[in-house]
Amino acid sequence: HATQSVLADIRAVWGNKIRVLQTLEEGKQRLPGMDGALYVKPKSWGNMEHFEERLNWLCTQDHGLYTDRKNGKVVFMPGWSAFAESSEAARAVERLGLVWPGTEPVASQTLEKIGFKRICAEVGAPTPPFVVLSEEDAGVDLSDPVAKEECVAGFMKAVADMKTDEKGLIKSIHGGGGKGTAHLDDPSDPVQVRAAVEKVLVEMNRSDGIYFEQKVNTKGDGRFYQLELEVDGDTCAQGGRFVWFNSRLQKVVEIGLHDDLVGLFMPKDLYLKSRQWASDIAKKGGNNTRATMEGLV
Repeated sequence: HATQSVLADIRAVWGNKIRVLQTLEEGKQRLPGMDGALYVKPKSWGNMEHFEERLNWLCTQDHGLYTDRKNGKVVFMPGWSAFAESSEAARAVERLGLVWPGTEPVASQTLEKIGFKRICAEVGAPTPPFVVLSEEDAGVDLSDPVAKEECVAGFMKAVADMKTDEKGLIKSIHGGGGKGTAHLDDPSDPVQVRAAVEKVLVEMNRSDGIYFEQKVNTKGDGRFYQLELEVDGDTCAQGGRFVWFNSRLQKVVEIGLHDDLVGLFMPKDLYLKSRQWASDIAKKGGNNTRATMEGLV
């Protein structure tokens, strides 16, 4: 659905002046309206070395693509948010001679999930209690059983040192859409902690950029909703969006409002504080593009 939406937007603005190639797994059917496809092995999403191999091969078959890539006229559009927000992905794309259309890597690195929470704490914006289990690019070789067990034990100790029994989540900054996230109902139970940690390690197949944070919206019953604010650089745009989630924490309703109607959903002073926090976070993080700040109300 997301790819179809992007394709429709491209066609609406540029028509057929732009060729659109869809990257998808071998054996899959490309969407109608695509001009071609770049096929990758199943379950190889995010493997930029493999993507480079397939891209290089396609360039030997498609001389127009080869020429456009050589002249810096090929844009790589990441297909899901975790990839779009990854400084690692951005740098890999630029090394391939492709144009990265999103946030510059230096800003992405400071605004990724762990960095974002640290900035929140620094500027005084509320963020759920958290502990960093491993920094980005500081992982271990998970194919080594001894190293993996030491990693798991270290993560478990860091969670135990928080001395909390509040429900939480073990999360990877490289995850998204539910992947790389494990629910942890009792952080004081070592068995549950081990299961949650191992789930994330297996799903991501990497041990860097992992943290634990306390849950806030544990029921998804409408008492909490999400406020979304847009920032251009560090300037907060007018108005906001309110989003509701169901009991499975899936987005089900989204309403955009002007500033003068925000009071229907939250106190005006809290809304103004939220706008200031959004600007402060963007400024501290060096944001240099359009970005969305999300807060749970």
